Amino acid sequence: MPNDSSAIETHGITRDFDSRKGFLFREVTHTEALKGIDLTVERGAIFGLLGPNGAGKTTLTKILSTLLLPTQGQAFVLGHDVVRDADWLRPRMGLVLGGERGLYTRISARENLRYFADLYGIPRTDRERRIDEVLARVDLEEAADRRVEEYSRGMKQKLHLARGILHRPQILFLDEPTIGLDPKSARETRKLVRSLVADGVTIFLTTHYMFEAEELCPKLAVLSKGRIVAQDTVANLRHLVGGDRTLDVEAYGFDDRELDSLRHLPGVSRFLTEEFGPVSRVTLRMRTDELRVDQVHAALPNHPELMVRERRTSMEDVYLDLVEEEAR
Repeated sequence: MPNDSSAIETHGITRDFDSRKGFLFREVTHTEALKGIDLTVERGAIFGLLGPNGAGKTTLTKILSTLLLPTQGQAFVLGHDVVRDADWLRPRMGLVLGGERGLYTRISARENLRYFADLYGIPRTDRERRIDEVLARVDLEEAADRRVEEYSRGMKQKLHLARGILHRPQILFLDEPTIGLDPKSARETRKLVRSLVADGVTIFLTTHYMFEAEELCPKLAVLSKGRIVAQDTVANLRHLVGGDRTLDVEAYGFDDRELDSLRHLPGVSRFLTEEFGPVSRVTLRMRTDELRVDQVHAALPNHPELMVRERRTSMEDVYLDLVEEEAR
């Protein structure tokens, strides 16, 4: 049975696809898109799902939003099974997939929302008031009666969001809501997402943007090749990959002895090397404040051009470490 405090709970969710190709489509290709997903999302918060293209993010989102059946396993949303209780769940959830699909471009935004209001079963007596509310919330009041085909991509994304919250859902699934948006539109979208949480809506967010996940999501999961490779707070995920502090060390090449010297400096918990043309970069991840910048310089006395930059471990570092580790 699902936990009453959870907005989402999954147990061993898998999803397989078979596709045909070749002469007369006789060759069958079997793909495991999801390979046993166990996930818990608390109510009233933003939960982020990160992962590269093809990791299974959209597939999982469609299963949780009742658009796709799992091959195996169980998924519960708001305490109800997504397969058995789909009819109960659909009026209580919103889904924003973005892009051009899902909107009728030859009619106005207001007419789009009237159509969806009728689908959601919003009473006619409340419909116009509710449409005006969501148009104001996404800042489309002045453009409400223009054809959607005249809208910019950012305006269309705002209309997607307006449609997603029109019926006041308890949980909202956002599949990469800011992809392709200019910085101003993306910032406005993130601001709207935060305001929805203040209203008690649970947000399930998939994104490619690491800074966005770090800014919005108290907890998140990293999905790679159909598996959850980590699920925790941002702070705990930093600790998982080696710590909050990172030192980037750059010079024109390091020999094996120098690399070994850096690897064994005090406090180093993770050691990565990269090449950028003639420049070599060594990334040192640390759990403690034990290592100082001057110690790095002392370990490499033959590099007067040496550059050492100290920074906080970013969400991009965490993500790349986890995904690359899974790929090994």
